[in-house]
Amino acid sequence: MRNTAAFNEGGEGDVAGLVREVQGRVDALAGLLRGLGEEVAEGTDATGAVAARVSGTGDLLGLRIDPRAMRDLDHEAMSAAILAAIGAARAATGEMLARAMADFAEEPPPGDPLAPYVRALLREE
Repeated sequence: MRNTAAFNEGGEGDVAGLVREVQGRVDALAGLLRGLGEEVAEGTDATGAVAARVSGTGDLLGLRIDPRAMRDLDHEAMSAAILAAIGAARAATGEMLARAMADFAEEPPPGDPLAPYVRALLREE
């Protein structure tokens, strides 16, 4: 990150080199996001009767419904349980993303000029 350090110190440095270094960081982030997209997360409703599996991108991969729930729940309660399970699974993917982004932001290259902006972006809600 020689060019990034020169830029941070107010020197002109090699602009093309700086762009290559920043592009490397962007490529690392893209790889991280691709890897997260291949992850699988699971969630259940409050009773545990319904479980959902979603991809790292939040797509529904599977749904398991306890046979007793099919018998005991009416259509409205079943719908709520299914939505709760899918929501819990998607929340788990959000937590995976938040952890990965926090790790990515905590370990910027030395003198990364974009680090403060990445940290500020991660703090915004």
